[in-house]
Amino acid sequence: MRRRPQKRIPDVYPCPECGNTSIKIELYRTNKVATVKCGFCGLEMAIDEVNELTEPVDVYGSFIDKFYDKRKADTE
Repeated sequence: MRRRPQKRIPDVYPCPECGNTSIKIELYRTNKVATVKCGFCGLEMAIDEVNELTEPVDVYGSFIDKFYDKRKADTE
């Protein structure tokens, strides 16, 4: 019986603006902030919901929520 490789959480995420997998997340736990930046289109956002348990995937989820909330507010 073959073992399946264990799934990993990615280091780079898809950008909702340009569609490229080029979003990098930097956590600054001491300042309780994270930066989210697309290396392709330059989209950038600061997320201030960081604590000692926050992981990059959590920041990415918050970023996606804020991105689409902002886009929805801009079209209304």
